[in-house]
Amino acid sequence: MAKRRPNRGLETAEQQLWKKVTDAVTPLPGREDMSELLKVDKPKHKIPDTKQKRVASSPAAQPSFVPHVHVKKQAKLPNPHDAGTLDGGLQRKLRRGRIDPDAKIDLHGLTQAQAHQRLRTDLPRHRAGGVRCLLVVTGKGSASALARHTLHGNDISHTPERRGVLRDNLPHWLADAEFRPHVAAVRPAHPRHGGGGAFYVWLRRQR
Repeated sequence: MAKRRPNRGLETAEQQLWKKVTDAVTPLPGREDMSELLKVDKPKHKIPDTKQKRVASSPAAQPSFVPHVHVKKQAKLPNPHDAGTLDGGLQRKLRRGRIDPDAKIDLHGLTQAQAHQRLRTDLPRHRAGGVRCLLVVTGKGSASALARHTLHGNDISHTPERRGVLRDNLPHWLADAEFRPHVAAVRPAHPRHGGGGAFYVWLRRQR
């Protein structure tokens, strides 16, 4: 004789199905007590909810997305001392003194602070007025015989015999970011325009 299998009880899905059946059954008259037989024991474990709960998304759970913004870099202006800032024909004319300056700024006798402020005020004004070739006079500094300007191409000389505070500082000032948008080139002046105590400052066109 086969052994009787132990009662395994109803699983969760079976309990749900049995409950639907019993809820749909109506006992016959006089047999209301049969309803007790149709009752289903309350399951010991809570029936899991089949509806998927919506989990609130947190900023940490979401992948971070940073849009790439293309920033156009502004082209760096060339150093006004570089030979490539002027074409060859204009270079030769300036070197030979064949271009007369359109205007002049005289810094001779001023302190460094006064000279720098004069450039800050007058240089943009001359550029706005359409000046291209501006003559800036600094003075030669030393009174020795070697202070006379001897033209050697487009190079700006800084020899000890030609020491002059304004003369030495002017090329550095004009190469700074404050003045570079206005200045296209800086060249030593020809002797007929001041020689070693002056510079040609070629201004950019006003846009």
